[in-house]
Amino acid sequence: MRVLVLTQHFPPEITAASFRLEAFARALADRGHEVHVLCPVPNHPSGLVADGYRHRPIVRRVEAGIRVSHLWVVTSSRKTLWTRLAYYGSYAAAGALAGALGKRPDVILASSPPLTVAVPAGMLAHRHRAPLVLDVRDLWPASAVALGELRPGRLLAAAERLERWAYRSAERLITANEAFARSIAATAPPGRGVEVIPNGTTAAWLEAGKATVPRASLGLPEDRFILAYAGNFGLAHGLEIAVDAVGLLDPDVLLLLIGEGPRRASVAERARPLGGRVALRGLMEPADAARHLRAADALLVSERQDSTVSAKLYDMCAIGRPIIAACTGELRRVVEREKVALPVPHGDARALAEAVRALRSDPALGQALIAAARRFAEAHRRERQGERAAALLESVAATR
Repeated sequence: MRVLVLTQHFPPEITAASFRLEAFARALADRGHEVHVLCPVPNHPSGLVADGYRHRPIVRRVEAGIRVSHLWVVTSSRKTLWTRLAYYGSYAAAGALAGALGKRPDVILASSPPLTVAVPAGMLAHRHRAPLVLDVRDLWPASAVALGELRPGRLLAAAERLERWAYRSAERLITANEAFARSIAATAPPGRGVEVIPNGTTAAWLEAGKATVPRASLGLPEDRFILAYAGNFGLAHGLEIAVDAVGLLDPDVLLLLIGEGPRRASVAERARPLGGRVALRGLMEPADAARHLRAADALLVSERQDSTVSAKLYDMCAIGRPIIAACTGELRRVVEREKVALPVPHGDARALAEAVRALRSDPALGQALIAAARRFAEAHRRERQGERAAALLESVAATR
């Protein structure tokens, strides 16, 4: 079977989207299928094209049996509505052209957001007379509205029309949680199948959760309680509140924040009066991030959107440290059902500070959370989720 994959993010970029799609592509390749991924040249989150990918319209590589074509796109270090639209639009155009000139696939897999990925995917499905499977990792434009990035008007109306068209164009839909599935089913044509394939973690993260990591090797203090976060500094995460919470705690609590994103400068400014009580480190390879998290005393997962289950939850559960989840909606329901983290209301600095105090004063609580989290992580491996996605694509192609 020949599979064409269109995604805005793919390794070597370090994002939840790239990890999810890589798992799907690897499972397909391991089952003997021919997989071709069309994605932009790596540039996220800085907007700067990575070394080795510049000044060329297309960069081709093969890794683990997966053929990857990195396409030239318009990039910018300034994150505005118009630079994002240029980035998304240039990828849509390049993806449509590259896919049209390539071999006819038996099935096409496209990943959203951004929802604009559905445009070249739908065009290529029509051109090649191939079924389209759309993986909806987040609800768009609903999430953009919830975060204040889109307001009622022509642009939102156009985005909602694109969403309906994308769901009509897909023969099957995949999504990451039950809340997303309910929303998609309400918008998609009646009877359109929606398969829930959650995010997951890997064997490497589970192994990292067993390791002993000397803090000195990472330049971290031995005598402080460390609350750590790794991931995107975005509107959905509200890391400024984590800084405020540390300001309410004893001076020996250190907040370690790892990653990049549009809110990093705001977080750094908020942390300035606290001096050495907040440590910011840049984007890291997953293995390095895992070592830093393992060296911490507690981990933070933060998500303000009601319908989102943070992809970071699964890797955090693997690390073997107690988790505090600043959350609402679907993520809170998962956390409370599985008992994998101590939930607090998102945006409540005092509640977050109290949760840190609770973990410090009650080691048995932390151990119970760790045990439940490890079981949850074992049950949600990316490799298994990739197998489920591969089986679904095989079924769709066989039916067509």
